[in-house]
Amino acid sequence: MHWLIIAPMHRATIQTMLWAGAILCLALHPARSYAQSCSNTSVYGTSFTLLNGTITAANSFLPEVVLAREVYDGKGGVSGTYVGSVNGIAGNGALAGAYAVNPDCSGTESDTLTPPSGAPSNFTSSFQLVQGGNAGLSTLTGTGTVAFGQSYRAAADGVTTKCSNALLAGTYSVDSLGASDAFPISRIGQFSLDTGGGIAFAGTMNVDPLGPQAFSGNGGYTVQADCTGTMTLPRGNGLSDTIDFGVVEGGDLVFIEPDPGEVVSGVARRQSPQTVLGQFAFGGGWYTAMYFNNESAGPVSFTVDFIADGGAALTVPALGGSSATVQIPAGGTATIEAPNVGTTLYQGYAVFTLPPGVTGYGVFRQTVPGRPDQEAVVPFASSTTTSRTLLFDETNGLVTAVAVVNPSAAPVNVVVNATDNNGNFVGSAAIGLGAHNKMESAMDMIPGLGNMFGRRGRAVFAVTTGSVVVLGLRFDFSAFTSIPALD
Repeated sequence: MHWLIIAPMHRATIQTMLWAGAILCLALHPARSYAQSCSNTSVYGTSFTLLNGTITAANSFLPEVVLAREVYDGKGGVSGTYVGSVNGIAGNGALAGAYAVNPDCSGTESDTLTPPSGAPSNFTSSFQLVQGGNAGLSTLTGTGTVAFGQSYRAAADGVTTKCSNALLAGTYSVDSLGASDAFPISRIGQFSLDTGGGIAFAGTMNVDPLGPQAFSGNGGYTVQADCTGTMTLPRGNGLSDTIDFGVVEGGDLVFIEPDPGEVVSGVARRQSPQTVLGQFAFGGGWYTAMYFNNESAGPVSFTVDFIADGGAALTVPALGGSSATVQIPAGGTATIEAPNVGTTLYQGYAVFTLPPGVTGYGVFRQTVPGRPDQEAVVPFASSTTTSRTLLFDETNGLVTAVAVVNPSAAPVNVVVNATDNNGNFVGSAAIGLGAHNKMESAMDMIPGLGNMFGRRGRAVFAVTTGSVVVLGLRFDFSAFTSIPALD
């Protein structure tokens, strides 16, 4: 199906033309609100908090590290799980407690930590929300423990989105710091994760007083649906390192090493997360352009690949093939254009890796004889998202169209749940997409979503494995505009 060609005609005719073809008190956490004045509702959903510090015991300061997965209800309640190490002795358990957020975005949290055996422990912390509530800083406020933590919005909210091997597959730059058998240690290197749960790793570690040493090898990982996971990295002589990690928004990992004698934490950041323009159309009345801006201090070069709906390469005659090399000088800009030539509509999507400091957007132009051309600016999207939300309005003759992309190397099942503006259930659908496939449609023509017609509300697109990219357009009888997909 293809993008809608707007002209005064019956709605049914319009639709047939749409897009053819130990220790924790961690705070914060994904927020759904970006208001400057904060409240408990500013903290809602799932976060991972990484905590480092010391515990005082027998007149000694013992190092500690904790990784917690916390779910906030937006009403002052929190629950979750934790894993940690104190002076090389590992522990884990459940947590539950309460939090309160002040208008200035500061707050307090009180938690009870319950291990599998032994007595529960109570802790309190103070925190400060940052980035509009998408992240946070916290510190323990009781005696006997001095600890600082940072929270990251999780890649899964525990309700509609889940993690999988397909989501994690890629290359990561990794660094960690801590102590191993009481010796200070740091590591820096690279993880390469495949979709089968395998890892290739290499890098350099510095152990005081031994100095820098190279390390490399192959290991394995397991990721759970709630975006917690473990890795095993052999290090010779029958020994191995165990890593507990959480997948945070953007696909990065935060982790600790809870092995005996280890008090180590770190982060693994994607080296080359891909970016997607979810619709790329030309011919048959449509033109697409992509604009790029280089804010970095040096020139950059990268490749944009064009993929057809069925996952094969999409040849763009104006660009001489199915890919284009973009070169931008320092402080410069660049443009890719696919002109409206001929009566046949070609469509797919674009995939690329933006160098640091490079941003951009896409532009669609629709040409219909007898009236002025119409244009809409559309955002680029991350290839690692597992859930996206579109707000729709199908009243007064408006039509919501959507492009749904599977950028991963394995098939996905995209579940769509729609509710009206009062939160009432409207309909649901399941969209199966093969590896690197895409579909387009008017939303109320997707089986299961017909009741969207004549209503306003929201539609949540989510996958339980892999990732999904969603791009929306709103049409009436004389114009169209883009609909941003929300987290």
